[in-house]
Amino acid sequence: MITPRRLLHLRTLVEHGNFGRAASALSISQPALSKSIQALEGELGVALLERNRGAIILTPFGEIVLERSNQLLTVEEDMRREIDLLAGCGGGSLKVALGPYPSIISGGLAIARLSARYPKLRVTLHVAGWREVAQQVLSRTVDLGIAEIGDLADEGALTTEPVGRHRGYLFCRTDHPLMGRGPASWAQALAFPWVGTRIPARIANHFPGPVDAAGSIDPANGDFVPAVNLDVSMHVPELLASSDALAVGTLKMFDVDLLADRISILPMTGPHFQANYGFLYLKNRSLAPATLAFMSEIRAVEAEVVVPMEATIAEHCARSGQPGSPGG
Repeated sequence: MITPRRLLHLRTLVEHGNFGRAASALSISQPALSKSIQALEGELGVALLERNRGAIILTPFGEIVLERSNQLLTVEEDMRREIDLLAGCGGGSLKVALGPYPSIISGGLAIARLSARYPKLRVTLHVAGWREVAQQVLSRTVDLGIAEIGDLADEGALTTEPVGRHRGYLFCRTDHPLMGRGPASWAQALAFPWVGTRIPARIANHFPGPVDAAGSIDPANGDFVPAVNLDVSMHVPELLASSDALAVGTLKMFDVDLLADRISILPMTGPHFQANYGFLYLKNRSLAPATLAFMSEIRAVEAEVVVPMEATIAEHCARSGQPGSPGG
């Protein structure tokens, strides 16, 4: 029998390109996955895959089935969402994609609060670059995205809603060669490798001259891509402590290391960075109660935790005389 489960197995297998990885993602055994695909082929009477040295290659029949199955599975997923809308937050699921900055600034704590309020709610969380977050929303892989929205104004299928505006800084180890010499120029800062996520063209357009060792400009969209391009920034403090690299980020991303005086804010001349992130969701699509509850938690964390915390860090940096503090 052709079931949604077997169609999902085929789609997952194609996405992962390997029976072992696909079985792991589906939480089933590899033999069970292989048996499911064989049963689907038996029902249809055609081969869906070409098995060539372990590679997963769709036959023309497989391509048709995959295309149709994506349509059927989307209908099923939308139906389940509508049921969740009626059921409220007591059960159901929430799929969210977060950009690197909002994942650290408010996303993690908001997820924790939401899970505490609704322990039966199943939450899937992805952290990715802001452009990838937008694509996941557009493809309906997730219900909601939170990422940089400054360069997405022309994306007609998306609704964008501002959440937080946080000033960005360049961070470095306290004994970095540029420290203790007064405010650094952009040219001086761009002579060192930068660490972080890609920076939107609206900011990169203000960089004076070539970006040198700091990274490169993506010719496709004008984004600045740091020399060390990371979407998850938990290891950035270690990278800064062991190198002359500079990291782009917000105060919340380096709160512990700033308060411990292990990392400093590099004093800079000229314009500063501005993180402008917000919610992203599809137009003309109802938001489930779980999604609305999560959005409410994000706003609460921003107001109750993040803003006071950033003020505390700024005060500490100014009081300790740390070069490059927000107030100096």
